[in-house]
Amino acid sequence: MRALSVILVVVLLCTGALGVQVMVGDRSFPLEAVKELKELMDLDEMNPQLTKDVVEDTCADPLLPQVFESVCADEVERKPVFYELVEVFQNIDQCETCSFDGCTGC
Repeated sequence: MRALSVILVVVLLCTGALGVQVMVGDRSFPLEAVKELKELMDLDEMNPQLTKDVVEDTCADPLLPQVFESVCADEVERKPVFYELVEVFQNIDQCETCSFDGCTGC
């Protein structure tokens, strides 16, 4: 019985540590970081417009989650990755339960 309890605790800790991941191409981002990015970008919920200025301002913001720094450093991939993440913003609640294709790890 004690061994089962230890295994259960380990599984719960591992699952919580990994959490829900948002997949964009071959990149993976923690859902919590994507939520922070959404708040940081502060786009219009009804009509999110991802402009070059929005991307540049977001990348220059000191509050940018560290996981996105490599995206910002890649000038070719920067806008396409953020564009996909904006699509995820529209379905962020569905990511919690992994009922959105771009989310894994539930």
